[in-house]
Amino acid sequence: MRNGRGRRRVKRASGCAGVLLLLLILAFTALGGWGLIAAMRAPATPFDPRHVPPAPDYAKPAAWLALPGRNGLERSTPPGIAAVNETQARADVFFVHPTTFKGNSMWLAPFDASDKAAPLNAPVLLDQASVFNGCCRIYVPRYRQASLAGLGVPGAMDVAYADIARAFRHYLAHDNGGRPFLIASHSQGTAHAIRLLQEEVLKTPYRRQLVAAFLIGGYVPDTFGELGLPVCNHARQTGCVLSYNTAEAGRGSARMVIDNKSYWWRGALRTSGQAKAVCVNPLTWRVAGAAPATGNAGSLPFPAAPFGTSAKRLPALVPHLTGAVCRDGMLDVDVPWSAPSGFIDPLSLVFGSYHLNDYGFFYDSLRRNANDRVAAWSAR
Repeated sequence: MRNGRGRRRVKRASGCAGVLLLLLILAFTALGGWGLIAAMRAPATPFDPRHVPPAPDYAKPAAWLALPGRNGLERSTPPGIAAVNETQARADVFFVHPTTFKGNSMWLAPFDASDKAAPLNAPVLLDQASVFNGCCRIYVPRYRQASLAGLGVPGAMDVAYADIARAFRHYLAHDNGGRPFLIASHSQGTAHAIRLLQEEVLKTPYRRQLVAAFLIGGYVPDTFGELGLPVCNHARQTGCVLSYNTAEAGRGSARMVIDNKSYWWRGALRTSGQAKAVCVNPLTWRVAGAAPATGNAGSLPFPAAPFGTSAKRLPALVPHLTGAVCRDGMLDVDVPWSAPSGFIDPLSLVFGSYHLNDYGFFYDSLRRNANDRVAAWSAR
């Protein structure tokens, strides 16, 4: 891993603390961080399950952010990389997207929120879902996602999860046809995917079709092995779960994504007695051991507007951006200040969390690994 000498010199210079704080505040403001804080404010009225947005109808294409045959943004690729012909894809991926809604006036967003109201819709397809277009047909349901303020409200999360479960059942009934599939997710989507695996996959015959679960950017308990889904610990293992949360080495505030979390476990919401968080290194695909930056073949900068609506050429991948190592449930990285634009944002500056780049930092490795696990499942 790079040693980040420039960053540590700033930290060691105690006389510059005030200047550094001012610079962080200015950067936070310039990059839209205050909008994030505003979005965390609670709506004016308490959550009421009797007053929620209309539910999506998954028989209608409008209820899906991505579907095979659309040639949408999820089919985009970097230079020199091709998406698989969907008619020849050996597997599917059911991808549960993170919070993309920006507003703070409601606990639950309409499932059909526009790209203006949900400005992360397009970046999620470009930066995250596209990882799987080398192996799989891609299904990304829209749902009544909890707003940032609603993430801690069990009733709101229940409504959001119910949509995801219905979308998955519709996919199985009308599109799967016995094919192998991956479950993938990020952030809020990972909280829903944890429950989806328990309620709709692991206790059913569909368990045999599960290639692997890529539950990234959220807390995932390392006790999934109790339910028959072990933590992945090599690159071609199938029928396993992997997760990680990317943070600047030594920044304890980034642990907010895994510490003191409520999560669905064995039929109920668990609010105490939290298990350790899963961390699988996406450069080695093992739980233990470090990987140097030279082992990271390509990172994708976070997408910038304009986005468009159809598959397009993504920016060239940046080689050797950072290495990685799992430490106490977090994936530590060391991104140099000289990194190109698209890799540093308000969350990383203020909290040391590279949440927005959980997929992008390891884009090439994730893409290759999804292909490898599908191939291993097919060979088995």
